[in-house]
Amino acid sequence: MADDKLGQGQRPVDHLNSRGLSAKRDYVHGLESRADAEALSLLVECLCDDSWYLRDLAEEAFLRMADRGAPVLVPLLGQGLWFTRTSSARVLGRLAYRPAVPPLLRLADDANATVAAAACEALMAIGHQNGSVALAHALHRAPPDLRVRRLADIAQRDRGLHDRLERLMRNDELMSLEDSEALSDDHELVRSSEEGVEWELLTGPPPDPERPGSGGGGHGDRTP
Repeated sequence: MADDKLGQGQRPVDHLNSRGLSAKRDYVHGLESRADAEALSLLVECLCDDSWYLRDLAEEAFLRMADRGAPVLVPLLGQGLWFTRTSSARVLGRLAYRPAVPPLLRLADDANATVAAAACEALMAIGHQNGSVALAHALHRAPPDLRVRRLADIAQRDRGLHDRLERLMRNDELMSLEDSEALSDDHELVRSSEEGVEWELLTGPPPDPERPGSGGGGHGDRTP
């Protein structure tokens, strides 16, 4: 008799293609509650699956796990299927995960327009969630052509954020810091550099994030 349990290394689609949507939901929730190395690896496989519904569940699980799961998503920005790169960028942006900024800057040049747009939106989301100094620092250290392209992308979408990034990049003290990922926008050093600047008035609220799984194109379950 075949073992009905998920074996190590078995893809989730092999285990779930004959199950209903509720089984898929229970499966992802079970992985989320475990949150060990194997569970995170299987959640990554869910992000690589053809099923839009399974990817949507996995995105939501990673969002709830926050920094516990974010590190495993960063390598996905440079590999895999277009919808996996898109999902990873979207989750990292919504989590404002600052270590993802350098690869997101490169991902915004992706040949797939959906992936590139998701990377740009993620960068702006990080910039609006205490990550402007990390974004400015990464831009400052990026190759000049990459820096020009990203600033142009951001200016087209959010002029206020663009202007703040340029101000931050002119601050030699901030740009010389080695550990910028640990320096958030509410740090005293950042605040003191922007005394008299009405940040919220300049930028307004950040753009509404897309619903996880939107802009799909994957084949599989589409009925939530």
